[in-house]
Amino acid sequence: MAQQKKHITKNQHFVPQFFQRFFSYENNGKTIGMFNTKLNIFKNQVPISSQLSSVYLYDLDGNLENWLSQHEADSAPIFREMWEKEKLPTTQSKDHSKMLHFMVVLDLRNPIHFKILNNLEQKLPNTKSKISEGNVSTDDMVSKLKEYQTYQGKLKSLQSAQLLVSDLLDLKYKLIKNTTSNPFIISDNPIVLYNQFLEKRNWTIGSQRDFGLKGLQLFLPLNDSYMLAVYDPNIYKLGTKKQQVVAIDDKNSIDQLNLLQFLNSESTVNFSHRASKHYINTLYERSKKYKKANDPSINVYKMNVPKEYYNLTAQMIEMGASDLNIKLSVQKLNFISKSSTIKLKSLNDQYRKNVKFKGYTYIVYKFTPIDEKS
Repeated sequence: MAQQKKHITKNQHFVPQFFQRFFSYENNGKTIGMFNTKLNIFKNQVPISSQLSSVYLYDLDGNLENWLSQHEADSAPIFREMWEKEKLPTTQSKDHSKMLHFMVVLDLRNPIHFKILNNLEQKLPNTKSKISEGNVSTDDMVSKLKEYQTYQGKLKSLQSAQLLVSDLLDLKYKLIKNTTSNPFIISDNPIVLYNQFLEKRNWTIGSQRDFGLKGLQLFLPLNDSYMLAVYDPNIYKLGTKKQQVVAIDDKNSIDQLNLLQFLNSESTVNFSHRASKHYINTLYERSKKYKKANDPSINVYKMNVPKEYYNLTAQMIEMGASDLNIKLSVQKLNFISKSSTIKLKSLNDQYRKNVKFKGYTYIVYKFTPIDEKS
């Protein structure tokens, strides 16, 4: 008996179609509004099947794509209930973990991550050393970055995303209910990681968007009226203590949250029928005043080495990407008073307690014998 041929999806979505349907035109579940920021093209309706996807983005054999499809099927009911019933998962429940897992995977599966890795791979060989003449020895790092971009590397990365969930269970989460006439929008990179705390401190050591950082905030629009906000409760408060749903009637706050979608995107924002061409163009023009996120960078710092290692010098090579910094100010989202007493003196001070994994900044320590320096 002939073996049945395995179906492999060619057009692989990096923002799930179920999620895009939450923003569909007049809730038809088939089309969505689109604005291309690079071509300056606005369309009221385009097929969801054609949006936020790429040919064989994840694999050629269907294994990772099938894993993602099952992951999406498990997650979809949780997110639909948020905006349909204003219902959030119970803290520390299975659905709480599933919610966080979906958010981590949504972040890590985005093509922007693969682009960052590729750009870092290209930049590394030309990176100048701070402790010796010439370039940093980067062969081992380049090979590692290449590995992360393979189909097998993507599979390994996304399937291990569950490990990051434990680092996020200490964060609080609420719904923001948009009661203004300006609708929430999404983009080709819809989950926004922000950090008002480190932004206010002018913190420049590493990324401000690592999953384990103090002051972390995650904003994920759910449809044109609701947004999921996940945040560090030791730094911020959102609404009152008892509120799970926080209504915002300030248009400027909504516009700022939408502005983050433009700045976090690669080339596309999407929206429901409630977003006019004028509104989208206004946000687009406003976004030009700020630096976009996800611009790859490599920094090299000379380090102090203990005297007993007299024959060594050391450098720290930091690989990361630009942060979102717009001096965000959102109605009913405020710093708690004790956050002002937190001291930041070192790299470790920026992380929340018991954090195991860091999400965005790759830090490599290089030790070089003095007699090998040029």
